[in-house]
Amino acid sequence: MLAGDQVRPDLQHGRDFRLQVHHPLGHAGDGDRNLVRLLRAWACASTVLVLAACWGTPRPDDAAIARDYQQHHSQVEVTAEGTVVRVLADSGGPAGAHERFVVRLDAFSVTVLIDHNLSLGRRVPVQVGDRVIVHGEYIWNAQGGLIHFTHHDPQGTHEGGFIEDGGRTYD
Repeated sequence: MLAGDQVRPDLQHGRDFRLQVHHPLGHAGDGDRNLVRLLRAWACASTVLVLAACWGTPRPDDAAIARDYQQHHSQVEVTAEGTVVRVLADSGGPAGAHERFVVRLDAFSVTVLIDHNLSLGRRVPVQVGDRVIVHGEYIWNAQGGLIHFTHHDPQGTHEGGFIEDGGRTYD
């Protein structure tokens, strides 16, 4: 019998059946290769975690929105955090009904109108005083601007938006 071979006892009736037994960590001398494999696997897993953290939920940046307002920028993807100061009646239009409410940004005295398409996203049960995070497209106007596309985009022309209220995400 060769080293590393093992004869199965249930098959020893006149025949010489051999079964190769592999060591879980490989043969002597394979330690370097196994270490390299382990390090590669660790590097891949670490890279995936870092990329997931980078591409996770966008973080609120009210300063960027304040700059967009001051510089009259429009069609900018933003994430805002603030307090609902007014809930308005729904509006209608060719794109369907829109839920509307006004949010005062946390760090600045800028208010923005949130215009949430109810044909594409669920109604958000906001109330005055709620703390919300809103992600969508900012459009400048003299009153502070508005944020729309706060829902998924079935055509894929915009980044998906969302509204967080009371620990729930509406998109």
